[in-house]
Amino acid sequence: MCIGDDCPDDGIDRRSFLIGATATLASFAVLQGQEANAQTKPPETRVLDDPKVQHGRVTFKHNGADTIDGYLARPKAEGIYPAVLVIAGNKISEEYIPNTCAALALAGFVGLAPNIFHPLPDDIPSNNEDYNKYLANHTELDRLDDVQAGVSYLRTQPFVSSGGMAVIGFCRGGREAMLFGARCREIDAVVAFHPAPMKEKELIRLKKVPVQIHHGTADESVAVTETQKTQKTLKAQGTPVEVFLYEGANHGFLAYTRSFYKPEAAKLAWTRATRFLHKYLK
Repeated sequence: MCIGDDCPDDGIDRRSFLIGATATLASFAVLQGQEANAQTKPPETRVLDDPKVQHGRVTFKHNGADTIDGYLARPKAEGIYPAVLVIAGNKISEEYIPNTCAALALAGFVGLAPNIFHPLPDDIPSNNEDYNKYLANHTELDRLDDVQAGVSYLRTQPFVSSGGMAVIGFCRGGREAMLFGARCREIDAVVAFHPAPMKEKELIRLKKVPVQIHHGTADESVAVTETQKTQKTLKAQGTPVEVFLYEGANHGFLAYTRSFYKPEAAKLAWTRATRFLHKYLK
C-alpha cells in the first residue's frame, strides 16, 4: 500500500485514477441497484396482479345451513369456463393458494379453493395447540365435504361450464385431491403435488379418472417413494397416470412463499398441469 508521493509512477496520474475510481463506483452502484431490483422483483410464477384475472374471497352454503368461504379466480373476459378445485395443504390465506387460483384463471379455468380450514381464524399460525385441535376435530371426511360444498357452489355460477371439473391438491391436499376424485363423479381429472401417502384401497375408485402427480426427488416431508408406490398401484388397476419427478426439488417447490421454491421446476410443472387439465376438461 502507498500514500501520496510515496506511490511509484506506474503511468497512471491522479486525475486518471480518480476518473477510473468514479467509474468503478458508478458501476458498483448500478450493480447494487440491479441486485436490489432482483430482490424486490416478484416471484416468476406470481400472477395475482394480472389485469386479465378477476379474483377474491367468496362465501357459499355448507350442508344447507352454515356458510364457509373460499378463494375464487376467473378470467375477466366474459365467457363460460371449466372449473378446477384447489385443495390446500395449509390455510388458504397463504398467498400461493390464491395465486394458484389466479394462475388457473389465466389458463382459461375458474379456480376455487374452498376453505377447508374454515373453523380456524386466518391469524392462527400452523402447528400450535388450536391448529392441532382443529386437525383432530375437523376430519379428512369433513374436509372432503367442504370441497363438495365448493362443487355445489360452482354449479350455480353462470360463468362455470356444465361439463366436468378437476381438482388440484398440495401435500395433504394432494392426497385429498385423489380421495375426492375417487368419490365425486363430477371430477374428470386430478393433479397432485407431492401428495401424502395413499393406501391401495383408497385408490380403487380412481380407475377411470386420469391422475397427474408432481414430486421433487429431494422432498424431505413426503418421500418420493410414496408417489412411486401410488403410481404402481394406479397403473396396476388401469388408471391413466402421469408422474413427473423434479431433480433436487424439495417439498413445496411450486409455492413461492416457501423457502424451497424452485422457479424453473415450478414453471415446468405448471405448464404440464394446465396442459393436462385442458386435455380432460373440454
